[in-house]
Amino acid sequence: MNKKILIIILILSVFLLSSCYGRGGVDYKPDPKRERFYRGTEGVRMIIDPGVPPPRLYYYSDAPTDDYNAFSIDIELQNIGASWTKGGLYVSGYDPTLIFLEDVNIPKTSGGFFDNCRVDLNLRDLAWDSIGGFLNCNSEEGGFELGGDPTTGQFFDSIRINNLFQLFGCENCPEIDVNWDRAADALNFNFDFSAFGLDFDLLHHGQALLVILDSLTFDRFNGKAFRLAPDNYNYPGGESTLISFPGYIQKSWPSGLDETYVTFLMTSCYAYSTYATPVVCIDPDPFSENEKVCYPGQIDLKGSQGAPVAVTYVYQENTPRSVIFTIQIQNVGRGTVIYPGDLELCSPYYPGRLGVQSLDTVILGDIRMSGSAQRLRCAPNDNIIRLRDGRGQITCTYDMEYATAKSAYKAPLIIELWYGYYETQRRDVYIKRVS
Repeated sequence: MNKKILIIILILSVFLLSSCYGRGGVDYKPDPKRERFYRGTEGVRMIIDPGVPPPRLYYYSDAPTDDYNAFSIDIELQNIGASWTKGGLYVSGYDPTLIFLEDVNIPKTSGGFFDNCRVDLNLRDLAWDSIGGFLNCNSEEGGFELGGDPTTGQFFDSIRINNLFQLFGCENCPEIDVNWDRAADALNFNFDFSAFGLDFDLLHHGQALLVILDSLTFDRFNGKAFRLAPDNYNYPGGESTLISFPGYIQKSWPSGLDETYVTFLMTSCYAYSTYATPVVCIDPDPFSENEKVCYPGQIDLKGSQGAPVAVTYVYQENTPRSVIFTIQIQNVGRGTVIYPGDLELCSPYYPGRLGVQSLDTVILGDIRMSGSAQRLRCAPNDNIIRLRDGRGQITCTYDMEYATAKSAYKAPLIIELWYGYYETQRRDVYIKRVS
């Protein structure tokens, strides 16, 4: 009997020791090469420390300095999606006569106290390696001053092409020509990426979008800017940052007020992209009855590419000379989609309001067959996708480059969507006067 008990104990010990070195053990080291990226429906996750601010604050009316009534709002932002991102973080919803937050300027006058900039992109007549549009900044006084000299092609000091690509991990990227043409209150621009040849992947996952939007600054409307790398092989888990809004309870507290609740709204607003590569069937001879490796049809992408906007379905129809793709997309996140050029305007301190032309607007940044420089022709031809009830679609045509071949083959279709996205969380804080 004792021998049987001893054997059982030894077997249990072996199982216990082996479990310590399994996936949940202390010695487990994840291998980035085996991790599954480009999944999920989130972009930038906002994590608010439950104790900063605490759920209860105390106001000392006889405090000699503001430090006695000080507190901080600490927010962690983590990019858990598959796109590079740039954005701004805002705190609002509180009474500025009771609460003061550093770097948040709320003038008592209404409207027009900030310059705001808008970036409009033109992808209608341009190839993927040449993206143009115009930057327009407006204010009550009209016009704008961003520095530089348009005659030299270096009008904006804020656009740093070389520095941006170094942030993306490309130390030896060639210089990019930026051409500026001033017209009225707008500057027409053109980014020439042709120096990259066919190496388009360097510009995907939001990298080209961030270059185009680099002139936008979020501190114009009381925001704190962030730029985060995606969850990929170079940054497993995604890059994160901690942003703090220190503040204090003001001495203008009414003498008859013993307690109150204050609600803080935390809003993150950022540029993001969705990158999808469904494998489609290219059939130059669709009416042939010969045996084929594939047949055109519907592709279900399962609604997840590591971004809050997803490519859900691709419907395919072949003709002898072209392939017609109908692409459906959907907002699968918890936030709101806006036009990426209007990112500054999603601030709660923007003196105007976002119009319907800015909401639920997605740009088809790139669509082509893998390895091809041919951008597909799309309708609508401005490459703008409007969402209705969170869904939208666009139809694009691929003119076959190997039409003489009669054998069907499989090939990846590259789709990249560009958009702005914002989400808001709230925190209720109870404040009690103690003296």
